[in-house]
Amino acid sequence: MASRAGPEDSEPRPAPAGAGRLVSVIVVNFNGGELLAHCVRSVLASSVPVEVIVSDNGSSDGSIGLLRRVLANDPRVRIVENGANLGFARANNAVLPMAGGDYLLFLNPDCIIRPDAVERMRAVMEARPDAGMAGCLICNPDGSEQPGCRRYVPTPWRAFVRVFRLSRIFRNHPRFSSFILTGQPLPDGPAPVEAISGAFMFVRRSALLKVGPMDDGYFLHCEDLDWCMRFRRAGLTILFVPDVEISHAKGVGSAGRPIRVEWHKHRGMIRFYRKFFRHRYPTALMFMVIVAVWVRFAYIAACLAVRKLFFPGTGQAATAPLPALPVAAADRPPASLPGVVVTGATSQIGHFLIPRLRDAGYRVHAVSRRPPAAVCAAGDGVAWHQIDIAHDAKSMEQLVGAQVLIHLAPLGTLPPMMDTLVRMGVRRIVAFGSTSRYSKLASADPKEQTFVRELIHGEELLATKCPENGIAWTVFRPTLIYGCGMDKNVTTIANFIRRFHFFPIVGEGTGLRRPVHADDLAAACLAALDCPATRNRAYNLSGGETLTYRQMVEAIFAGLGKKPRIIRIPLAAYALLVKAASVLPGYRHLNPEMVARINLDLDFDHLAATRDFGFAPRKFEFPRSVDPHPGKRRDPATAGSS
Repeated sequence: MASRAGPEDSEPRPAPAGAGRLVSVIVVNFNGGELLAHCVRSVLASSVPVEVIVSDNGSSDGSIGLLRRVLANDPRVRIVENGANLGFARANNAVLPMAGGDYLLFLNPDCIIRPDAVERMRAVMEARPDAGMAGCLICNPDGSEQPGCRRYVPTPWRAFVRVFRLSRIFRNHPRFSSFILTGQPLPDGPAPVEAISGAFMFVRRSALLKVGPMDDGYFLHCEDLDWCMRFRRAGLTILFVPDVEISHAKGVGSAGRPIRVEWHKHRGMIRFYRKFFRHRYPTALMFMVIVAVWVRFAYIAACLAVRKLFFPGTGQAATAPLPALPVAAADRPPASLPGVVVTGATSQIGHFLIPRLRDAGYRVHAVSRRPPAAVCAAGDGVAWHQIDIAHDAKSMEQLVGAQVLIHLAPLGTLPPMMDTLVRMGVRRIVAFGSTSRYSKLASADPKEQTFVRELIHGEELLATKCPENGIAWTVFRPTLIYGCGMDKNVTTIANFIRRFHFFPIVGEGTGLRRPVHADDLAAACLAALDCPATRNRAYNLSGGETLTYRQMVEAIFAGLGKKPRIIRIPLAAYALLVKAASVLPGYRHLNPEMVARINLDLDFDHLAATRDFGFAPRKFEFPRSVDPHPGKRRDPATAGSS
């Protein structure tokens, strides 16, 4: 199963007789960790014959040894140890002579594919003889579409538009459109695109022989763009296949050296520009473009260095495994509406959800450690129960006839309840996690680390235990929740503005956000309950508008009827301010890690939710009446009745 790097000839060998149905999968590995083994195992589970060739670039993390132990000398797998880091393109080219399939899949080691992915990609290519290569819908581990899996070629002009965010200023002008197509509606079927991602490139052998291998003058990044350009110049179509979806952890092997990665990325971009555009642009303009590329690299490198100095935990690689692939959907529940248990019923989502469930005709059991003093009578369809589920989950068994659980309480309280829920006869669970599972994954704060572990464990338990017990599950991961003044993000900003009449930010506050209203999340619960497409799936739920952090703060000022007074302060000073504020009542949840995230893009999309159950959240607005009585507990059962 193992060998050393072979001959220098980088052309694939002719397909042997009888290999017409074989697909060769090439995986370049550099310190891929456990994800490499998960990746290869997912490929070997394919519904068509495959061979896997792993080209290892001198990994030192034990990933190759683990792969050998896991696969137990599977004859379909060959490992080529290059002995050094050859770079991505050269490592792929080094093993091409070993590939025997009529199609070749170039796959990153931090990708997980479904068993039918290879078969469906091959079917698309066989139906489109004009296509030389194809990519698919590549998703982040949180389920959002990953930028780059469908895009225009980033010409110098398009890169200029993206760097200076001109597409947001001239939103409807085609001249200023971004080269990234993420966020645009998915096509109904396979569609031609200018470029796809090198994380998943499904290539026809005859097309590769015509165009030639990747340009190994690139070390890391831009070799995929180069190849796409050459394929199109050869008259071959590049397809994007939206119906085939994979998960990609992105950059696990290189996360420990971000500045070096940025160096190779910018160096590759300059090579790309010189190779394809130097004759299309005046020499002076090309010189300006090259200078701009290096200035951008210097800026990014400086930011990374500062972040590492003040927040060393934020530069660590993410180690969470990719999510389990969805299992088959459960059968549709009976037409009669079952009883619904809502845990965490006094949360701000519960504030809107309880009346929605009641009005829809559900029999609601509202569970809370501290139910409101004024509660609805049982005749109104809502019964309140004072239960501390974290310490007395067995008390839930008194809720006879409840077949549905909507878990608004912290996801970490769900695992101890599973046996109780099975005994209760629960057949449907909708639970709320958080996109913090991903945005706080590299946090150095112990409390945030614990919180992330609880989120991951809760989701993994649902994915494994529910199918074993005939329970259909859905997990919602909302972004910043607001709506009735009970959150610790938007409301914290509003309370600070009320108290001090200004708000500090680090730098320009360019990190993207999508605040989501709690009532939209409540509506999502009802939509998902009887929607088969949502069974055994997790969704990000974000708001209907993408804002920069600064724009979000300005909207809160406007909602409070105040003129924006935003003060820019240095990173170190902001960290000290947060540390000082954390001793004050109402701000004790603040920590320095939050500072590091202000200028990070946390704009998770909700395309999958819109596709599957019509999720259509409102744009962000912070009206002055959003929290007329800060901190006062209200009865969710009476919300929305006026």
